[in-house]
Amino acid sequence: MTLERRRSARQPVDFEVVMRYRQRRFPPARARDLSPEGIYVQTSKLTLPTGTLIEIELDRWGRQWLIPATVVYGDTNGFRLMFHASQSELYRYETATLTATRLPVCGREITAIPS
Repeated sequence: MTLERRRSARQPVDFEVVMRYRQRRFPPARARDLSPEGIYVQTSKLTLPTGTLIEIELDRWGRQWLIPATVVYGDTNGFRLMFHASQSELYRYETATLTATRLPVCGREITAIPS
């Protein structure tokens, strides 16, 4: 069993992000997990050293997000990025859809997003 050092659990996600480094935009990548403190981004053919300051652009929930982050881990598959400030609002929106409550209605199930 490994010791979890994070303040919040990671949640699996799948959406597109664009990383920027000094105003240079990289090709779109895929977000694969998210916590209020960071995100794992799957990329191909991109390397950035640990400690590199970047920005993440994404469109979610009718809003454009521009989030400053730092590379804390990277390999040929992607990067673990730590946000400079907690992104609890983004995390809350994403986890609300992932953990939607199933309610029975007339013998069928529907999905309700908790408010």
